[in-house]
Amino acid sequence: MSLVVIIAAGAGWYFTRPKDGAAHVEEVKVVPAKPPIFVVFEPPFVVNLQRESSDQYLQLGLTFKLFEVDIEKKIKDNQPEIRSKILQLLTTKTASELLSAEGKTKLVKEILTLGNAVIGVVDTPPVPAAAGAHGEASPAASAVSEAGTENQPSQPADAAASAPKPAVKVAPEKKGIVDVLFTSFIIQ
Repeated sequence: MSLVVIIAAGAGWYFTRPKDGAAHVEEVKVVPAKPPIFVVFEPPFVVNLQRESSDQYLQLGLTFKLFEVDIEKKIKDNQPEIRSKILQLLTTKTASELLSAEGKTKLVKEILTLGNAVIGVVDTPPVPAAAGAHGEASPAASAVSEAGTENQPSQPADAAASAPKPAVKVAPEKKGIVDVLFTSFIIQ
């Protein structure tokens, strides 16, 4: 009887062990999500579009989605400037540009960039860690790599590759205006 138990335990270990020989450890930090904040632009935007075959106009209801109260205050404090820049952007568009899904997606990205720029939140692309302009590691990349290895003991390359490292999954914190929502979109 005990031989059967030992064989069963050995088989269980064999079939459940990691295939590559390294222990798989995964940590998941559960961070309660902040409820979104919505900033509605009232009244809706009404603009003449660039003329194609006849006069056309756009009536657009717009809402910003964000997660930070201080960003909401910045948007409300700068709403006239944001509104003006959005109106200027909309008047450069044609009806045919805005009718497609791709055109609407492009407009969302442009309004998102414009709104965040006015409130001082500028998205900058990540700097590649490989090299800067002259083939040297850029200071930003060096700072990132130093920060990433800070407080980690140095190990030989073979030991570092074989040692199990926990994977930490944390949702990136969203800054500024995170989405632009169309609450109405009428072209006539």
